[in-house]
Amino acid sequence: MKIYVSGCTKMMKTAQKKWIAGTGSGARDYTLYGMLYPIVLELIFAYICSSINQMILNRFSPQAIAATTAVGTFSSLMLTTFAVFYAGQSILLAPCWGRKEYEEGRQILTVGLIDNILLGLLLAAIWFGAGNFIMRMIHVPSDLWAMSGDYLSVVLGLSVFQGITATFATAFRAIGNMKTAMAGSCLINGSWILWEALILWLVPAGRQNISLYALAAILAHILGGIFYIRRAAKDKDIRLKFFRSNWQSRFRATTGQIMRLGIFSGMESVIYVLSQTIVVSMIGALGTQALLVKGYTANLINYIILPASSIPIVASTLIGISLGMRDEERLIRYFRQSVRLVCAATVALEVIALLIGRRFFAMYTDDPQILDQCMVILKAEIAMELFRCIASLIIACLKAIGDVRMPFFMVIAGSLLNIGASWLFGIRLGLGLPGIWIGYAADLAFRSLLSYLIWKKHVKNHSYPVWK
Repeated sequence: MKIYVSGCTKMMKTAQKKWIAGTGSGARDYTLYGMLYPIVLELIFAYICSSINQMILNRFSPQAIAATTAVGTFSSLMLTTFAVFYAGQSILLAPCWGRKEYEEGRQILTVGLIDNILLGLLLAAIWFGAGNFIMRMIHVPSDLWAMSGDYLSVVLGLSVFQGITATFATAFRAIGNMKTAMAGSCLINGSWILWEALILWLVPAGRQNISLYALAAILAHILGGIFYIRRAAKDKDIRLKFFRSNWQSRFRATTGQIMRLGIFSGMESVIYVLSQTIVVSMIGALGTQALLVKGYTANLINYIILPASSIPIVASTLIGISLGMRDEERLIRYFRQSVRLVCAATVALEVIALLIGRRFFAMYTDDPQILDQCMVILKAEIAMELFRCIASLIIACLKAIGDVRMPFFMVIAGSLLNIGASWLFGIRLGLGLPGIWIGYAADLAFRSLLSYLIWKKHVKNHSYPVWK
């Protein structure tokens, strides 16, 4: 393992030297791979921690998994609103670093951070003012009501800390500092699991509750936020100094600049998660067992979507920096390289998942009926995964060049298609979970095809909104 990491580190340093020198223009340009490995390691560790979290919650109470699944998508919806600011921020930061305009980049990062702190306080106020209405709206089963409500009270009540860590993580990735983003993420996830394990082992069973486990995640984000702030303060290009910079004088103008890009990019994420909240409510209507199946399969699906989660991050960073350098040839080369890599990696992981699927799910349950349902959903997921990876990559690249409007309109149309098809096949025609997955597939197929056509049009016309 030590030899592997050492080799990866050497490859990344070589790639960065080529990037700075401008010599990485041939077929042997490894910049993409050099920047990718920290994200891959970060996500693998995050998925492992997520699986351990499910096991710990299962030990605490099987109802806890169903309760967090029932409200997990809604929680993600609320937390995704932070993307309005950090998505716009990241689109602007990469070209700044490409042009070496670090002062402008510092201004954007500082204002984006303040914006998300204010938003986190607003989310807490919304939850405590309308929590009961929200629980009824998302159709939480009555037997999960109390546990789900306690969970959301902690997660949303203290969401400001997640907003801070998300802002810093996306900023470090946008400027190509993947290792700092990886270190912060691993610190957060590792300490999260450590806190949960201590609760499970040290707190008497009769005094354990879901709020304690939710608070473990918040404590982990506080630790991660401290780490990111310290690293930003020491970085020679960022030099984040709240009390000695002029961010206050340009706060309104910079917020407007961020929101012009972020409102579409961030609201795209919000609308997508909102549609998933509606779809999950349909799953909830099928019963607690359906929620368990979704929760268990998500643990393995997280590994399958690893390429779709990691490669678009690196591709968008390299494309953004290429735009700052006004190097279109480099931009197109990284796009093509990313498409080949994301498709090949996804197919390889699908084959592995199909081979180990049943044994993986057996770690969570020994109920043969639930295991059979998990395998059906896994096969449905495998059938549509290429659509997901292509859509994720191209949409990230469209945002990187400044086209945030088309992904926004695509997600509206795709979400309506997802909801409609899920209701038709899953509820109306009585196909259950497989019918709902037909809705997922319809959405991803639509967005992957349309996003590819839009990207081709931009390249053909040499039209990149960030240049304007």
